[in-house]
Amino acid sequence: MSLVNAAVVTAPTSIAPTGGSALAFQAKNPGADPLQLYVAADTDLRLRRTIDISIKPPKVNAGMPNGFTQGQVVARYNKPKLLANGKITTASVRISMSYDVENSQAEIQELMDVGAQMLFDSDFTSLWKAQSYA
Repeated sequence: MSLVNAAVVTAPTSIAPTGGSALAFQAKNPGADPLQLYVAADTDLRLRRTIDISIKPPKVNAGMPNGFTQGQVVARYNKPKLLANGKITTASVRISMSYDVENSQAEIQELMDVGAQMLFDSDFTSLWKAQSYA
């Protein structure tokens, strides 16, 4: 299917990966913001996979519709690769979510559910793998 007719599930009973192997992360700087997690099993520091996480809590702002800015959470997974020419590039995926202080937990969960499905639902495969809307 293409994105033009995409469909995802709302209010699923679960969204869970099956099979595979666990990829364990450790905190490089516990308690810090932004927080960086890394794969300790990656012994070559140049090629170490990481997740960078930042949180921006809502702040008072009289110019916003309800007097607060939106809160924002951003997580970015980074996967370095050693190229044939000896140089290193880093592929990444960035997941960002913004919501108002008045959004309910159910509304936030819906954002998470739909966002997760956008990454793995077959309707979105061509978008991510071929940079195509078809």
